[in-house]
Amino acid sequence: MGRQTFTRSAYVGVKEKATAGGKKAATAEAEKKVKSGGGMDPMVDPKGLSHLGSIRRSLPRFEKYKKLWRLTRGMPMWLLTLLDVTGSMGGNIELAFESLPLLYEMLTSGKIPILGRYDVQIGTSAFGDVDDEKTPQGIPPFTWTQFEMAEKIAIQMSKLIPTKGGGSNNKESPEFGLFGAAYLTNCRINDYGLKGYHFTLSDDNVPENIDLYWLKQIYGDGVLDTAKENGYEFKGGKLPNTARVVADLQKKAHAFFLEVHGPAVQEQWAGFYGADHVVQIPSTQNLHAVQATIIGLTEGVITLTTAGEFLEEHGISKADAKAIVRSVAHIPVGAQTLLPNFSKLPLAGDLFAEKTDLWPAEAVEVAAEEDEKPDEDEPGFK
Repeated sequence: MGRQTFTRSAYVGVKEKATAGGKKAATAEAEKKVKSGGGMDPMVDPKGLSHLGSIRRSLPRFEKYKKLWRLTRGMPMWLLTLLDVTGSMGGNIELAFESLPLLYEMLTSGKIPILGRYDVQIGTSAFGDVDDEKTPQGIPPFTWTQFEMAEKIAIQMSKLIPTKGGGSNNKESPEFGLFGAAYLTNCRINDYGLKGYHFTLSDDNVPENIDLYWLKQIYGDGVLDTAKENGYEFKGGKLPNTARVVADLQKKAHAFFLEVHGPAVQEQWAGFYGADHVVQIPSTQNLHAVQATIIGLTEGVITLTTAGEFLEEHGISKADAKAIVRSVAHIPVGAQTLLPNFSKLPLAGDLFAEKTDLWPAEAVEVAAEEDEKPDEDEPGFK
């Protein structure tokens, strides 16, 4: 599966092409295509590709080493952001696209690379409102990318579709994205008892229940069969309500609701997530910094004392850094460190007998391989 990771230089090339040198929005071509009846790009279609299906997977990358398999970039850590793209939130994909290099660098570089031991795999999703009559004809209510490791993160993000509608029914439709994250993802990090990261960003409420008609419209008629194949069976076809979906999502992710523009919808979301997983932010301008800080605190790599220094190192002003730290001071700091196998997780370079194994090969197996004469064309590990 390779060794490539996300780089700023590769991102610049993607951005140049997607925006025609800065002359249009990164999603402009995707919007034009779907409005003309061409449909979504298959990589962001919730129904999935024929060879991938609807499941979004976050899997480790290996390379062959004699008769064993070598882990190239550490175990995968998944990060999925669910963006409100209705009304005043319609520019969120563009903001996330612009800040992507900043987010990735905060996660993987600097004095404290907060996800430095992992293979960072990023997905992005965008939701509208299925009941909003102002949504333009043909615009899908939900799109989401695969989990990616290199420039495909940005390429697929540019294929997402902002709805840019926005009625006055006091709700949007993130419940379908939450359903997908909870039941249609398969992530290796969860097999170790650790969790990935999920962020829902919105300024509105959500329906208490999930509409089966729209769930099938978005994911396909076989969505419940797909969920069953992925280990989640709903007896009698009875769907979980939104509260249950969030609870199930929290079993596999450190899931947070990021509330934009004040506490107007805090009560409902706090009821779903718990107050310690709801964070108020004044705007989405520093979304990447808020996410990175939450992840760093949850991983136990930074503390509330060192978070400000971490943010300033990555270009956040002192005033904004203080505001961000205040906004996240109530979250469960170090929550990941309390989970099973946190300190036992395999690292880059470890050798495995099979790619599906959870744990590296026994020392005797590794020693037997090391004693063999190396192949002349075998690449060295860097």
